[in-house]
Amino acid sequence: MLKRDYLYGYYVEYDDEVAYNGFTYLRDRLDHNEVQVFFNEASRRGRADFEDDYGRNYSLVKDDNGNYTIVSRD
Repeated sequence: MLKRDYLYGYYVEYDDEVAYNGFTYLRDRLDHNEVQVFFNEASRRGRADFEDDYGRNYSLVKDDNGNYTIVSRD
């Protein structure tokens, strides 16, 4: 199910069955400045790839409407 949560000044959508761990990694394991790097990269390039502590791969994607979504790359 698609969820939408607020993260460091941005609304982020993610599938809570597929990308929830990516969301919690950004929210709970990294500080604000580290997460901001991913938002800046996604804003410039359209996506920012990252890996959580367990080796699971995700992307923070910014679409043409300015919406951010976390997707699994596994």
